[in-house]
Parts: sequence; structure tokens; C-alpha cells
Amino acid sequence: MPTLKPIKNIEKLRHLSKADVHIHSLHSDGRPTIKEILDYVEEKTDLNVIAITDHDTMDGAFEAEKLMRKKKYRFELILGEEVSSKEGHILSLFLKEPIKPGMSARETIEEVHRQGGVAIAAHPFEHLRYQLSDGLTMDGVGLKTLLKEKASWNGIEIVNATPTLRDENLWAAFVNRTMIHKAETGSSDAHIVEAIGKGYTLFEGKTAADFRHALAHHQTQAMNARWNLYAFTRYAFFFFPVWLRLLFFTLVHGRPKKKVDNVDVPKEFNIEDKNRF
Repeated sequence: MPTLKPIKNIEKLRHLSKADVHIHSLHSDGRPTIKEILDYVEEKTDLNVIAITDHDTMDGAFEAEKLMRKKKYRFELILGEEVSSKEGHILSLFLKEPIKPGMSARETIEEVHRQGGVAIAAHPFEHLRYQLSDGLTMDGVGLKTLLKEKASWNGIEIVNATPTLRDENLWAAFVNRTMIHKAETGSSDAHIVEAIGKGYTLFEGKTAADFRHALAHHQTQAMNARWNLYAFTRYAFFFFPVWLRLLFFTLVHGRPKKKVDNVDVPKEFNIEDKNRF
């Protein structure tokens, strides 16, 4: 049986659109202002839907909503938040009000659903190897919580465009396709504007409502875009001082407890080949 290869420019074959639903601003740990994000998406990308998902705050999302009322942008906005649960980060979309951090994953997901939103496991296998000064974590929820809350997830982020998460993306795709079977999303997890759209989700339609419909019916596809040298360099310069701060606090306070996630992915598994597993 021949190996199936991903179709290039698949979005041109049908009426497919692109969504990047994991973007950070200066309202949490990102660099750009909300206006810079909106203008960049408008002028430099072909995204149809975006979400502002700052860590544990919706201030940026609400600001974006106000700006989009004043100026007619060609894309649509989803109000969101990346919530720090006790077990790890949960990408929460279509929210009406902020969700407090520090609850269990189950409580967080229940609150997302109470608001009529959707809960996506963000970078589920990321594990920060350094200590954060404020005691928070950048971890994903991990294998145990993915399986424990299997029935409640609305989606799994299997493509996170952060350059260091290649293996973690592979693990997320394999676990989802073999055990969890939820809709798959791709996002940039952008902290600088140049990263926006480096990971994205393909869906049929054009609007945020169409994206949500596709998510509910498992009709999404997670995609990666190429990093150019300029964007990669800007990304490296942004994170270098962050890494130095993390290193300092790790030396002072010690490494965080290691999260054990043993995922034995077959060598032939390909994240872009959805038909083999």
C-alpha cells in the first residue's frame, strides 16, 4: 500500500478558511498590542478567524472586540482565554467572561461549557523545564488528564507552531487519533506578530460560527506554515531574555517536578497523514 502524502494548498481545493485561535498580547506575556495584532492579521495574513487568548485574562480579547467595532476588519474575532488549570493550560474559546485560574481541569472545562464555550487542550504534552517566578506553569495537561477528561474536550491542539514543540505535537496527534478522537486544531501560540498564522486550523466556511460548527463535527485540519529566517530571528530575540529569567529562578528555586508522559509513537506515524491511524 503506497504511503499517502499531504496535499499541498489543500485550502484551494474546497471553500476552506484559516483560523489561528491561540494568540497572546501584552495583556499577558506577549509583546504586541491588540491594535498591532489586528492590523498584522489584516495586512499580512490570509486568516479568516482569530482568537485573542491571553493567560488568565480576557482584557485583550475585550479590547480587540471594541477595536473591531470601530474599524471594519475582514476577519472575525473569537473571545478567548488560555486558562491555567491545576493540571495545565486549557484553551477556552467563545467565552463571555473570564475564568479564574487554579481550578482543576474538570472544573475549568465545566465553567467553559457553562458559558457556552469550547475547551481545547493546549500544547498538551509541553512541560516547562524551568521555574517560573510567579509559581505558575506553562505546562499542557498531559496524558493522564487528556484521558481522564476524554469525554469533555471539544478539541486537541496537535499543531502548536512554537519551534521547540515538534515532538510534543507528534505525541498529541498520536494520542488523539488512537485514543481520544476529538477535533484537531493548529495554532501559532504567537507572542510576537511575526508568529501569527505559523500554525492554523483549516475549516469549511468563513466565519467564527463556521469554525465552531466544523470543530463540533470533527471537520478541521491542523496545519503548519513555514518559518522564515526573519520571523525565527525575531522569535529568538523575544524569548532569549525570558529564558534568562527562567534560568535564574530555576537556579534559585530548583527545577519543577518532572511530569512523566510516556508516549511510544511508531516510527511510521506521520502527523500529516490522517488516514494511517
